[in-house]
Amino acid sequence: MTTEDDYLRSVERMLRGIAPEHRTAVLDDLRGHFADAEDAGRPVDEIVRGLGTPQEIADRAVEEFGADAVAGDGRAESAWRVLQGAAVVVAVVIGVVVAFMMPSYTGFVDTVSSDGTRTQVDTTQTLVEVNGLWVALIALVPALVALVPMVVPRRARTATASVAAAVLTLMALVGGFSLGGFFLPTVMLSWAALIVWVRLRGSGFGLTWRIVGGVLAALPVLGFLLPVFGGMPGRYADGAAGSDFQLSAWAWPFFAAILVLAVLIAIGYRSAGWLLAALGLLMLAWALVSGELFALLVIWLGGLWLTIGLAHAVTASRRP
Repeated sequence: MTTEDDYLRSVERMLRGIAPEHRTAVLDDLRGHFADAEDAGRPVDEIVRGLGTPQEIADRAVEEFGADAVAGDGRAESAWRVLQGAAVVVAVVIGVVVAFMMPSYTGFVDTVSSDGTRTQVDTTQTLVEVNGLWVALIALVPALVALVPMVVPRRARTATASVAAAVLTLMALVGGFSLGGFFLPTVMLSWAALIVWVRLRGSGFGLTWRIVGGVLAALPVLGFLLPVFGGMPGRYADGAAGSDFQLSAWAWPFFAAILVLAVLIAIGYRSAGWLLAALGLLMLAWALVSGELFALLVIWLGGLWLTIGLAHAVTASRRP
């Protein structure tokens, strides 16, 4: 394959989002430049340097034909805003619920009054009640970080979104299980938004990406089913302690639905992404409201399925 073929192939990938007639016009014009250079005896490398990089060609095409001709760029814009906006909304909801509503301490403690009377006091308190109002402000910081890429100029979006996603990741790691772990869905949505923004403006998403998304969606379910079919002892089984791990009756149809949706996502069905995102969102809402023992794990799973489903739904081709 010649340098000319490589160059034209790279340009075609960069122009994938442009309307077909404009893409054909650009490629035909480039082929004409190469033909003229060959007739003049100029080397291919020289004409490539004169034309510029494939990205520069794509940028000039946008300027020439206008933003309305670049369907892929508009698609990348809308998809990114959906995912980044979801990251902001999820961060706000989680911050408010965790700080003001979700109990952080449960149980009773013994207290002794001035007259020597010993009583028990319920210590079920929220983070704000335990630590003060400043915790609520801290809980909203992830939402502000996720919001920054949405208000900066478009030309700075990639760099700003990268920094914001990295900062959110660091905050989640530093915060740990006490607070940071609750914002893992925001971290996942921010990284997904960045990847979608970059890929849709470039070569897009193919079969490999869909398969990866389907596998990631199915992995948690397969992890739960492994002890069931492997006969591993489970401490939290439905039966007596030490019996084989069992699942509740409601879990079977739920896990089956997740596996089916994972397969449909790998195939490329857009509606499967919306359904998986809806299930993930329901799990998030249930975990935040219930405050159960494994609420954090449910939040992580809900965030994972929300991210995968939403990312697939806004990037998949328009099919059933």
